[in-house]
Amino acid sequence: MVLGYYKRSFYRAVGKGWPGPLHVKRPPGGTVDSAPPVPDPNMGLWPPGLSCTSVLRTVVVVLFSLQAFVLATAAPSSAHFYTIHWNSSNPIFRIDNTDNIIDVNRENLKFEYDQVNLICPVYTPGTRDDEMEKYIIYNVSKDEYETCRITNPNPRIIAVCDKPYKLMYFTITFRPFTPQPGGLEFLPGHDYYFISTSTSDDLHRRIGGRCTTHNMKIVFKVWGPPAQTPTQPPTQPPPRPTWWSITPPRPTPPSTTVTTSRTTVSTTKKSKAYNKHPNEVVKSEELTLGGTSSASVVLSNAILVCVAILRVLHSSR
Repeated sequence: MVLGYYKRSFYRAVGKGWPGPLHVKRPPGGTVDSAPPVPDPNMGLWPPGLSCTSVLRTVVVVLFSLQAFVLATAAPSSAHFYTIHWNSSNPIFRIDNTDNIIDVNRENLKFEYDQVNLICPVYTPGTRDDEMEKYIIYNVSKDEYETCRITNPNPRIIAVCDKPYKLMYFTITFRPFTPQPGGLEFLPGHDYYFISTSTSDDLHRRIGGRCTTHNMKIVFKVWGPPAQTPTQPPTQPPPRPTWWSITPPRPTPPSTTVTTSRTTVSTTKKSKAYNKHPNEVVKSEELTLGGTSSASVVLSNAILVCVAILRVLHSSR
C-alpha cells in the first residue's frame, strides 16, 4: 500500500510530455497529450493505512512509557501530601472521630517535609448567600483551640476564604524554616492548632462560630525524634578516709669495730747523714745513686767472668 501511494504520487507529479527520471513508464493509456491523472481525494497528508488517530495513539503510548520510566527510576520520597476541604460537610470535622488530628513528617527522610492543601469552599454562580460558607483560618494556641475563643489581638491568619465563586487553596509545607519573612515555621515535636470561628453572617467573628457548632478545627502534630535523656553515671560510694601510718625506723644493731694491733719490729741499719735530711730532693738523689751502684756491680761481675775465661783459654795453649 505504501509503495502504491508513492508510485501514484510520482505519476501525479509528472508533467505533460515529461518522460520522468530513469525513463519511468507512464501509466497504461497515458499519452503525451493526455491530461494529468486526477489526484485521489482519499489521499491526504498520511499514507494509506496510517491515520491521524493511530499516530496519536502511538504518541500517547510513548508518553506513558516515558512517564513509567521516569517514575521507576526516580528516587522514592517519604513525604506525604494531604488535601483538606475546609467546609462544614467534611467528615474530618466530625466529633465522633479523631481525623482532625494529623501527624506530619513522621519518619521522613532528611530535608523531606509533608504538605497540606487547604481548599476553600467553591460554588457555582447563582448559589444563595445563606448557602455559601466563608472562613478565616487562624493559627491559635492550645487554650484558644479548646475554647474556640481567639483572645490574641493580632492572631496569625493562615488563609482567607472569602471568594466563593473562585477556586482557592493554600499550601502549607511543614518545614522548620521558611524562606518568607515572618512565615510560619513548624518545629519538630510541637503541635499547631488551626480553627475557624466565622459564621454565615460574620466572617471576622472570633468567638464560637463554626468552631463550636461544626467542630471546624484541626491539629497538626509535627513528628520529632524522641528526646534523649542524659544518662548519669552510677553513683559511687564516698571514698573511705585514708590514714597515713608512719612506720618507725628499724633498730640498727650495734656496730662492733675490731681493731687489730700489729707490732712493728724496727730493724737497725746503717744510715747516712743525708737520710734524715728534710729535703726530699736529697732522698731522690740517694735513690738515683743506689740504682747506679747496682748496675756497676753487674758490669763488674761480667768483666770478672770474661777475664776468667780468657785465662782458661790462655792456659790451655
